[in-house]
Amino acid sequence: MTDAEFVAALQRIFDANDPSDGIDRSSGFGTDYRVTALRVVGSDDGFDDLEITMRIGPQTVMSRLLFDRAWRETSGLDDVGAYAIFVAERWRFSEVAITADTADAEPADTADAELWQFLLASLAASAASVAASRLGLIEIVDDEGDRVTMHVTPAQWRRFAAGRHEAAFEQLDELIGSRWDDEEHIVFFRGGFHHSVREQVPPVRSKMLF
Repeated sequence: MTDAEFVAALQRIFDANDPSDGIDRSSGFGTDYRVTALRVVGSDDGFDDLEITMRIGPQTVMSRLLFDRAWRETSGLDDVGAYAIFVAERWRFSEVAITADTADAEPADTADAELWQFLLASLAASAASVAASRLGLIEIVDDEGDRVTMHVTPAQWRRFAAGRHEAAFEQLDELIGSRWDDEEHIVFFRGGFHHSVREQVPPVRSKMLF
């Protein structure tokens, strides 16, 4: 199936609004807000996105979700029905915003270094061990021996945490604690942190979710 055929089939699912398609409509998806148009667009990081146009009352809102073919196949979202559910769930949990990530490889200044040390110290306070083995790679082991690897540079952490470092860490800590067993990586992608079963971007969630 080509991307154009996939998008057309996806639109037919949204237009039909069939209760048997597995989409959770308890938040008003398909009634209070509806998908009116879909199209594939390129992004600055090289991964294709799906641009989604939604009608919410009198307003029209546009946003994007990752659509890259290789990522869909790896994530178990190469089925149109599964991707339709994915779209609805991301709208339900407001995970549709897109932010470009143009992270530097090195700390930009002293502020970066201070924020980086805050991150390492905060992680160490709630884990059995924390080791920053090389720039952008942090190995965390909790009290039960479970291991997770964070992939983030000091410059990326600064962009995420500057001006709200404590709240940012609380958000990150909650993310670390809510992983599925096979999500052994926390990766920084498009301005935020994501669970992933692999270290490469785009992140791939556990197939236990689908």
